[in-house]
Amino acid sequence: MASYAVLLSLLSLLVAIAPVPALAQTEVRTQLGWLRNGEFAPVMVAEAKGFFTEEGIRHRIMDGGPGKNPVPIVGAGQATFGITAGGNNVFQARLAKDPVDVVAVGTLLQKGPYSYITLAAPGDPDPKPKDLEGKTVGMQSDGEIFLKAFAKKHGIDLSKVKVEVVQANAEPLLVGRVDFFTGWVTNQPFLIEQEIAKPDAAARLKGKTWKAMRYADYGIRSYSDVIFATGKTIRENPDLVKRYVRALARGMQYILDHPEETVQMVASFPDQVEKADKLAWRWKIQNPLFTSEDTKKNGLLWMNPAVWDEMMAFYKEYEQIPRVVPADEMMSNGFNPGITR
Repeated sequence: MASYAVLLSLLSLLVAIAPVPALAQTEVRTQLGWLRNGEFAPVMVAEAKGFFTEEGIRHRIMDGGPGKNPVPIVGAGQATFGITAGGNNVFQARLAKDPVDVVAVGTLLQKGPYSYITLAAPGDPDPKPKDLEGKTVGMQSDGEIFLKAFAKKHGIDLSKVKVEVVQANAEPLLVGRVDFFTGWVTNQPFLIEQEIAKPDAAARLKGKTWKAMRYADYGIRSYSDVIFATGKTIRENPDLVKRYVRALARGMQYILDHPEETVQMVASFPDQVEKADKLAWRWKIQNPLFTSEDTKKNGLLWMNPAVWDEMMAFYKEYEQIPRVVPADEMMSNGFNPGITR
């Protein structure tokens, strides 16, 4: 009897020290919404730190760029997950004449960074919506509905606003062609700061800084850099979706906890296009957008259905979608790992 007890003890010890078998590796491709830059840092950090590998995922990044829309690419099965600039791209695809079955499973940014950006002295008051009157606004070709909604909500007389269609860079503002331009506060203002800091900066730039009116503060709430997959993937492989989202949330958390380390990590990541100085600048503006009151309660990547309702109502009002549908047809928090700060 005593020898049997000893045998059991030995077997228990062997089980305790035996290595846990690694998860079988499933190939997963993430289609980025643009070039491989700091905007998509959580994906790169999750890969570099081995968080995907630990979840049984053999991960591959597919770069975006001009003419590469991640929604149809994922819809066609060429990538498993995608990151799209705005949540609207998900419901517009689902409600299109030829619908694409995609569903959002998380968002990197809790507040959209799309803004009206201008130059001002540091001590000047922050711009207000009515400040657009009597000014020239440079915006991209898809910005008309946002300006109309902005004007409607804040009583702006659009007959007093001159609009010029520009590319998504700060050059028209820097040379004085426009008074405001639309861009992401996580991106274009870096160039503004660089130009202002030059010893030979133009006289109109010296002593100035950039200030912004974020559309999410003055217009409608929105999510940006939204993670999505096909409905088929979600239905047939929910465990993979959960593991992927968990690895991505860990990447976000690691950036928040180790900002200096992750700047260097992303700067040296293969084919990443931004230098460390811009990444360090970006982190100061972008990282706070990872979190919100919702994420404090529910974890990173969380999406509030009410925000989706607002986004869809806005796009329906301006005839960009044929109808509004329940938010739970467009998005799911069911894979959220509940990681909190």
